[in-house]
Amino acid sequence: MSLSSLGLTDFEECVYRDLLSGRETATDDPDDLPAALHRLADLGLVRFDEAGHPVPVEPEIGVSRLIRRRLLETHVQQRRMSAAWEAVHLLNAQQRDSCRTVTIEQIDGTDRIYERICSLALDAQEVLIMQPEHLRPCTDGLSARLQRIAEGARWRTIISRKSLLDPAVMDLCVTLHRAGDHHRLMDDDGQAMVIVDRSVVFVPSEPDGGHRSALMISQTGVVAAMTDLFERVWAHAQDLEPCHAPGLTPRERRVLYLLASTHKDEVAAREMGVSLRTYRRHVAALLERLGAANRFQGALLAKQQGWI
Repeated sequence: MSLSSLGLTDFEECVYRDLLSGRETATDDPDDLPAALHRLADLGLVRFDEAGHPVPVEPEIGVSRLIRRRLLETHVQQRRMSAAWEAVHLLNAQQRDSCRTVTIEQIDGTDRIYERICSLALDAQEVLIMQPEHLRPCTDGLSARLQRIAEGARWRTIISRKSLLDPAVMDLCVTLHRAGDHHRLMDDDGQAMVIVDRSVVFVPSEPDGGHRSALMISQTGVVAAMTDLFERVWAHAQDLEPCHAPGLTPRERRVLYLLASTHKDEVAAREMGVSLRTYRRHVAALLERLGAANRFQGALLAKQQGWI
């Protein structure tokens, strides 16, 4: 079970697990370890004794405290979203009053929705996108989008990690990410939205995320609430391609090298100093992360993506 949903990076989790088991953490950069230890201390998972040595806090105490903190943050976000949906109902009432300025518009039909989004986004200076797993990234106007990014427009996109199991989605996201539309990954489905220049937000017209009908909202309070939600999710999401490789721990990186260079699991497990069952569990986790159907494809994808 991973602790990434509680805000830990893969390396920080590796350090914490190694402290619990009394092992020394292997790292390519010695500067990474002190930073990880101080981060774990901030999270309440590590304390330092009088001699300055790191001591792991028992999971029942430290991890439970982190879970409660994350649940509280989630509850606060849910309250913010509830307030935003209440604002939508008020805006609907305003729309029916012809004496007031229209700040909300319902758009029906997938093609019309994408057309309206593109017409605004391709002239914008900043575009923020959150797409849950069931919505594939839109390829409409891709060349114009890349051109706007090259001209200095700022695009950021949050997408569900599950979406990357589709090779076509993975290829598109990597292309956009490397072009400057920075992508981050969330573990769960989020609130689908597109925010243009922090002045207009597009959201599904139904809370369940249906994409055949959308609301275009320009009411300041709603847009601010949605922007705040996006920034909070962004702060806890993982970069699609972290600078230090894809967030691989030293152990995971070694598994990949063994996967690419060793044909027998027994030999690889012996090289790592772990049981055959443990090695195969590491391999299965990495293949799932790569979206690979088998080990040969996993080794190939890891090389293509620069993981090894």
